[in-house]
Amino acid sequence: MKRFWSIACLVFLAAWQISCSKDDPQPEPKPEPVKLNKDSVMFASYFPQYVAEAYRFNGKDSVDIMNEVPLFNTYRNSVSLQFFFTNGYINFWSLSPLANTEFPGTALTFNMQIRTNQPTGLRVAWDEEKETLVVESVSTSSYLPMIIPGKKAYLDPATFKYCRTRQDAQASKVKPKMVFVYDDEDPKLGKVTYKITLKPLYEYYREEYQQTYAKFVVF
Repeated sequence: MKRFWSIACLVFLAAWQISCSKDDPQPEPKPEPVKLNKDSVMFASYFPQYVAEAYRFNGKDSVDIMNEVPLFNTYRNSVSLQFFFTNGYINFWSLSPLANTEFPGTALTFNMQIRTNQPTGLRVAWDEEKETLVVESVSTSSYLPMIIPGKKAYLDPATFKYCRTRQDAQASKVKPKMVFVYDDEDPKLGKVTYKITLKPLYEYYREEYQQTYAKFVVF
C-alpha cells in the first residue's frame, strides 16, 4: 500500500509540473533587430524617390497627411526627391503624372524633367551609432515651404526593401520602399510620430538623344 501511494504521489507531482508548464509558458525570444547594409541603402537611394505616404500618429489615432493637407498631395505629384548620398544633400526633380497605359495593377507613371534639380533644404547622412540613414531639415526651401528646419527622420530598418531593376520591382510581391520616422511635439496634440514612405521611381522610356525628359514608374 505504501508503494502504491508513493507511485501515486510521483504521478501527481509529474502531472502538476506538466500542468504548470502549460499554464506558464516560457516567453518567446524577441526577434533579432534588422541590420541595414550601408551599401544596399546607398544603392537604393540612387533612384529618385516618390513620396508615397505620410502619416501622423498620436496614440492610437492616425491621420493621412495627404488628405489633411491637400497641398502636400499636390507637391508629391510634382516633385521627386534625389538623394546625393556622397555629397550629403537631397534635391528634387520636377515631374507630372501620366496616364498609366504600360503597367498592370496600381503602378503610377510620371514624366520627369531630368536635366536640372533644385535644393530641398534637406541633408542626408549615415548614422554610425544607429546604423541607419538619417535625413535632417536644415533650411526652408523657397520651392518646398512645408519643410521645417531642425527635424530629424531615421530610416526604419525593418521597412527597408530595394530592387536593383525595374523588372525586379515589378515582379516582386513586396515592393521596394523606405519608411522614415521622426517624433515631434505638436502644440495641440502633444507628442506625435510621423512616418513618411518613399518609393523608388524607375525609368522605363526615354526618346533617343533626349536629355531633358524621361518617363518613370513607381510600384
